[in-house]
Amino acid sequence: MSGTTANGFNQTPLAYRVQNGNAIVILVGDQPIGFGQSSNFGVDYGTEGLYGIGSANPQEVQQMRTSISFSLDAFKLTASGLKLLGYPSDLGDVLSGNQFNIGALDIDGNIVRVAVGCVAANCNISIPANQICTESISFIATDVLGPNGQSVLNNANNAIAAVSGTANALQSLGVPVL
Repeated sequence: MSGTTANGFNQTPLAYRVQNGNAIVILVGDQPIGFGQSSNFGVDYGTEGLYGIGSANPQEVQQMRTSISFSLDAFKLTASGLKLLGYPSDLGDVLSGNQFNIGALDIDGNIVRVAVGCVAANCNISIPANQICTESISFIATDVLGPNGQSVLNNANNAIAAVSGTANALQSLGVPVL
């Protein structure tokens, strides 16, 4: 029995290279979401073609605005399920009228994505025959942070930041800024 280990199995530890949902936790604020089924982070860049007279082709394509969205699908819990997780009421009720940072962390505690300043946009409850009831909540966010804690959006062309920097420079020179 050459080549076998002391226990005779010759096992090899698994080294996954792809993230999967079983190794991700979703946090609303600092509260892990129990019985969460799926979630989606999305950024719509509002890309538009700019057209001119004389051609049907766009002369330039610009990203005009960003709209950051996040959705969370979870089992609809019974009163005893809510009590077990310590939720005061249905998740949709807790999330309405409040703002949260919602994060996805991997099994090692590393940030996958964080949606900043999430406000619930809508909540849908699905009640199918012979299946589990689910609650789907979608949010609009102000920014998305990546694994390094920095915005994943390119804000290099942020005119407000550029102007405020100029205003500060002018004020430091004694120039009044209205």
